Amino acid sequence: MKICHIINIGFEAGGAEKVVRLVTDGLRDRGHQVNVIATDHRLAGQRSFADVVVPEVRGNAPVRIARFFWHQEGYRQVKEAVARIRPDVVHLHTIGLFSPSVLSATGGFPRVLTVHGPEDWTLELLSWNLPSRSSGSGRLSVPDTARYAYLRFLQRPAYLARLRGIDRVLTPSAYFARSVGRDVPTVPTHVLPNGIELPASSPVPDTSRLLYVGRLETVKGPDVLVDAFASVVRTNPRAQLTLIGRGPFQSRLEEQVARLGLSDNVSVTGYVSDEEKLAAYHRSTAVVIPSVGPENFPTVALEALGVGRPLIASRMGGLPELVAPGENGFLVEPGDPAALARAMSRVLDDTELAARMGARSRELAENYSMDLFLERLETHYREVTSARQEAGPLATGAGTRA
Repeated sequence: MKICHIINIGFEAGGAEKVVRLVTDGLRDRGHQVNVIATDHRLAGQRSFADVVVPEVRGNAPVRIARFFWHQEGYRQVKEAVARIRPDVVHLHTIGLFSPSVLSATGGFPRVLTVHGPEDWTLELLSWNLPSRSSGSGRLSVPDTARYAYLRFLQRPAYLARLRGIDRVLTPSAYFARSVGRDVPTVPTHVLPNGIELPASSPVPDTSRLLYVGRLETVKGPDVLVDAFASVVRTNPRAQLTLIGRGPFQSRLEEQVARLGLSDNVSVTGYVSDEEKLAAYHRSTAVVIPSVGPENFPTVALEALGVGRPLIASRMGGLPELVAPGENGFLVEPGDPAALARAMSRVLDDTELAARMGARSRELAENYSMDLFLERLETHYREVTSARQEAGPLATGAGTRA
């Protein structure tokens, strides 16, 4: 089968990109011909997995606004690329940097769309694309209010008009399936949990070490985690917290750590290699995901399950689908440092509990193996291509600008 993946970013900038890279490698190993189309966003100096690169939206503010509504050069190049590749199925992922034009450019082929996170057309989740949404004030800033109006009343309708032609929507979590189903009620939506290459597991060590892995930005809640950890240290002075990742919040976090007198207990490492990250998982007693915005089905959680670690996470988005409270971890209300501190202390103070939760995490991880995920994905591909073939030539013709 010939498969074409389309995604905003052509290197591993986050979870969505890692999923696409793993899926591409896995499908090729299973004998499929796979091509990846991405934009050149932040591509300089990065190790790209894209086979075709098209220019991202550029220009001054008015030009960028117009091009995010319709990116003509992106449309032309994507259309030419898929015409050359002639895929049996196009699999769209994150597409905001292409503009809605990517949907028209691929309209002549069977198409699957995976929703990895809040997109510019998901009404219930739309405001989570805006920085001030997760600032804790409960209000959008003036610039974000203007951008929200633009997204909701101009850009979102441009997407929805073209999304009706998608054959199938896939979401890693049931939470996102419910949210997206309200936007595209005429398109079949299916839950397909992500898969990972399961790492070797190990017993939970008695190290009193907590681990955070992810972008250092407000919506991920690392500041809430540091505040909560300060309470943990007061009763457990040997407790350690490692934050792996980079992002706009890094310097503020380092200042917060110093202000709270936690420099001996907290390490903000920035970016580390995959090998170093895996070693950090194995050294940890538990993994914490303190997000204050709706997570979909984070790779970090799957990696923690694979190593066999308890998960302490916010009761938000798709995270409750990965954490069974009392079995393999704890769920807390987002943005509640006191509740987060209590959950962390329970795991650190009870080695038998941590060991039992870690073993249960590893059991659950078997549901998310890469082989199982690829088998399910191939089934979706076969179903959409068969449905197009049964519908006849009128269902496939050339993509047109709607």
